[in-house]
Amino acid sequence: MADIVFGIIFPLVLLGLTVIIFISGLSNKYPEREFMSCDEFIKDWLKDHGQAHKLEQQFAQMKKDPSGKIYMPITYKGAKIFLKLGLSPNKVSYLNLIFSFFIFYGVVMATEGHSLDIFSQQPFYGSWFVLLGLLVLFTGIIDGIDGAIARLLDIKSKSGGWLDNVIDRVSDTLMLVCLIPNNFLVLSVFGLDFTWMAWTNILLIFIYEYMRARHEGLGLKETKPYIGERITRIMIIGTFFLIYGFSSFTVLLTYLISPSATAIWTASHTGITIWCMLIYQISLLGIMIVSSIQLARYSYTQLKKMDENKGE
Repeated sequence: MADIVFGIIFPLVLLGLTVIIFISGLSNKYPEREFMSCDEFIKDWLKDHGQAHKLEQQFAQMKKDPSGKIYMPITYKGAKIFLKLGLSPNKVSYLNLIFSFFIFYGVVMATEGHSLDIFSQQPFYGSWFVLLGLLVLFTGIIDGIDGAIARLLDIKSKSGGWLDNVIDRVSDTLMLVCLIPNNFLVLSVFGLDFTWMAWTNILLIFIYEYMRARHEGLGLKETKPYIGERITRIMIIGTFFLIYGFSSFTVLLTYLISPSATAIWTASHTGITIWCMLIYQISLLGIMIVSSIQLARYSYTQLKKMDENKGE
């Protein structure tokens, strides 16, 4: 019964909710209007993140970074597309949550083949990670689109920001917990179990995000991004999913063409199936430890300065 609920009913419910959200947008078309330019959009984002006092300097720096050259323009253009579909910021946030559950479902189902024959059954299941990796990257994009829509329509709200942050934390958890069922992080050939690493990364992400939320709540409005930001975490997850998926897909194609030829992938694909997700967890663990320490030092130092200025 549990297999039927999770394997069939659960994805159908998610699909149904997705369809309902898109249909609801049909009756909520926004009127044509002139929006701010992409540069104005980036500057407005910087102001909201405590950079108003050095806006031009930070803008010039951001235009040189991948976030300013790639990510921000993508979310800006994506927001315009979703606006044409009649979707509000909150509805886009709900889509992000639904897609995160799709990723969780897909990984749990795909990992059922992780321990099967490496040159026949595993590649079929492992190939799913190509689509899952692309979906992970897509959630990273729409994670910024909800806020971009609110910015373009000038309807930014505290309730919307709260909802977005809560959904992000749920999404962070789902994208790590999905590796635990079916022993994805257990290296049985070595008798090692690294499941604890996924739980540790979840804890570090929550600590990191809590520290940032708390220092903003105490009046420290200027934020200083570090490598452990959510977009970096999304890129890491998507990258390793794609590595695992493309390797599996290559073996699958080889098997379909000539089963005996799969021997050429013995070393590379065996290594990927054994180490790929573990290296992903180790990389994320290192990034989150460093970023948490950096953010803690920055927040504490700035809050101490605020205390001293208050005393004066």
